[in-house]
This record gives sequence, structure tokens and C-alpha cells, in this order.
Amino acid sequence: MAVRYGLGRWLRVLFAALTGVGAVGYFGVHGILGERGIGDWFELSSQITALEQRQIRNQGRIDLMEHRVMLLRETSLDLDLLDERVRAVLGLARPDEIIVLGE
Repeated sequence: MAVRYGLGRWLRVLFAALTGVGAVGYFGVHGILGERGIGDWFELSSQITALEQRQIRNQGRIDLMEHRVMLLRETSLDLDLLDERVRAVLGLARPDEIIVLGE
């Protein structure tokens, strides 16, 4: 009877240990290889870096465009820029000008 009691207790402890190891293994594997694991974290970090660089480039373009729009406002109108835009949009040129076609 004592052997049987000891064996049952030993099996319960073994079952609890195996269940714990299985749970740690399951969550460990999914923490590394899962959909939101470490591998995806590194991939998302590189995407964030690329998008931040793209944002910096685009911010430069936006600043340039805002500056050009400011030059076309009525309060600070730049006549040379206005003349340039009118010619570009309407495709007009003076008779004494030489037109160089670009790419």
C-alpha cells in the first residue's frame, strides 16, 4: 500500500512538472517564432526605421512646397516664380526666348 501511495504522488508530481515544462515550451516557441514574436519585432523595427527615413525625405519636400506656396501668396508674391509657374502651366514663351526641353 505504501508503494502505491508513493507511486501515485510521484505520478502527480511528474504530471505537474511535464505540464509546466510544456506550457513554458509552448509560450517560449510562440514568443520567438509566433506572429508577434521576436522575429517579427526585428522586422517591424527595420520597417519603422525605413519609414522614419522616408518621413524625413518627405518632410523636406513638404517644406519646399510650403515655401513655394508662401511665395505665391498675395501678401508676399514673388513675380519671377509667378511668371515661371504661368509659363509652365500654360506652355507659353516669349518670341525672343529659347526653349530647352528637359527629360
